Amino acid sequence: MKKIFAFIFASLAVIFMSMPFGGTAEAARVAVLPLQVDEAQVERAGDFYSYYWDVMIEKFKYPDYELMDEEDIDKFVPEEGLKDFDQATLTDICDKTNAEIVVAMRLEKIDEHSLNFRREPTLETFMKGEFASFNRLTGKYFHKKLYHKGEIEEVLTLRTDWQQQVFASELKRYINRTIEVKKSKNKF
Repeated sequence: MKKIFAFIFASLAVIFMSMPFGGTAEAARVAVLPLQVDEAQVERAGDFYSYYWDVMIEKFKYPDYELMDEEDIDKFVPEEGLKDFDQATLTDICDKTNAEIVVAMRLEKIDEHSLNFRREPTLETFMKGEFASFNRLTGKYFHKKLYHKGEIEEVLTLRTDWQQQVFASELKRYINRTIEVKKSKNKF
């Protein structure tokens, strides 16, 4: 009798372990608006379009997120881009596209020049733009004016694209703020 109960228990354990514990959830639909670049102020505008999409694909991975097709989004975005990145505009696009998350970014200027008065040749980069997102799942609207100024020794930029690294790190930081679910509480 003990062998029968052991066999039934083992069979049930295998069945229950192979079943998912909870229901499967649908992927959150993400409407990524095209990057708006002032091509007169940004020297390599085409590169930043690809950097933008690389970061979006990296941060919004399937099965948690589903990136919407550009054709579905372009119907609701004016050809010259969004004038305002306010909450009402992003909520409106969210409703029209039936998306849970909307992300928009404008890149107004990227400037790089050398600083010769240092001990080592140094590059200074200034980046100006705007980022906004609306997450319908959390009800969170995030808007940030981007003003980034940084310096790096020229020798460190020989094998890397420093402007791309700065752009990608800022964008990833803002997307993390968009998709975070809980706010961390300071214990101090």
